[in-house]
Amino acid sequence: MSEDIKCSQYDVKQNKKLSHVFPLQASGRCQSIKESNVTHTICKEQDYLNERNIFNIFHFLLSHVIIHQPADPIQYLYELLDDFILFRSGLKEPRLLWTEKHLNAIFENILFHDSEFLPLDGFKTAMKTMGVRSYDPCPDQLVRGYVDRQTFYRTA
Repeated sequence: MSEDIKCSQYDVKQNKKLSHVFPLQASGRCQSIKESNVTHTICKEQDYLNERNIFNIFHFLLSHVIIHQPADPIQYLYELLDDFILFRSGLKEPRLLWTEKHLNAIFENILFHDSEFLPLDGFKTAMKTMGVRSYDPCPDQLVRGYVDRQTFYRTA
């Protein structure tokens, strides 16, 4: 860490000396070194967040808050995190994001006519709408090219 600071201070001194001879090059040199350090730092931070699934955890927490809209969101998040830890330990079932009424509403809105089957395109749209990231894009189909309500519920 201190080497980066020394390097930066050195570059500033060099830039002052060079600015009389090469006014644009000196400031560009210092800027590119700063950008390089920032890029390296951002990459390390991004790797840290990805390795520990931080984005997925935030997505999980915020999705629950948005869907359930609790009166006391802080208390709700405490309870949700407790449940999440218990689930990860194998001591509790996961909290479901979508209730049956949500699934029914989405299924009904995407249905064509009075059918009980969703076309595969509609199925994929529903999964995207609900924020389901990992699912089988071609699940079990009783009728070729269509997904029934039960398969939709299981997948969601």
